[in-house]
Amino acid sequence: MSSRRLIPLGLLATATFLLSIGVARALTSDQFSDLGAGQAIVQVMPDSAGADGRVEAVIDISAPAARVWAVMLDCARAPKFMPALKACNVLQSDPKGKWDVREHRVSWISLLPDTRSVFRSEYVKNSSISFSRVDGDFKVLEGDWRLEPMDGGTRTRLHYRARIGIAMPVPSFLLRSALESDVPKFLKALRAEIERG
Repeated sequence: MSSRRLIPLGLLATATFLLSIGVARALTSDQFSDLGAGQAIVQVMPDSAGADGRVEAVIDISAPAARVWAVMLDCARAPKFMPALKACNVLQSDPKGKWDVREHRVSWISLLPDTRSVFRSEYVKNSSISFSRVDGDFKVLEGDWRLEPMDGGTRTRLHYRARIGIAMPVPSFLLRSALESDVPKFLKALRAEIERG
């Protein structure tokens, strides 16, 4: 099996395929300025449909979409930008590379056991990834990534959306707090790994 697989946000390895409205359309002028200054824009919100929270995030990366894609799908590189990831195992994969099922084990909150998530990812090469829960410690785990080429394809705006609910005794506000802290760090670490080439 190929080692080129999507590395979701560990804990954030989750989200509904909500491709209909790009995160960029909802950004304010101040947030666009923050993107230009190298910040990751992250919004974490309560969810009224049974998840512990919803995440919308966007970051600009100085690399073409093909390079962003290659790093995101490479399990071997994942610990460089996602140190909480303890294991990434591909359980099934499509020979044509259009989908796979993988297992992640992540240590993300001290005093709690590692979380296990099994999820299926659907791929549109260099363009989008949608993923949804199959098994594991998340009761809700669904979302998408979208790669938006910019500046003639020399740069990429990476969008992320997710709905997340964990089937462990963790209060929703604590999960949302962890997401607010961890998602910007993850996205910046991912960008640094991609821009290293």
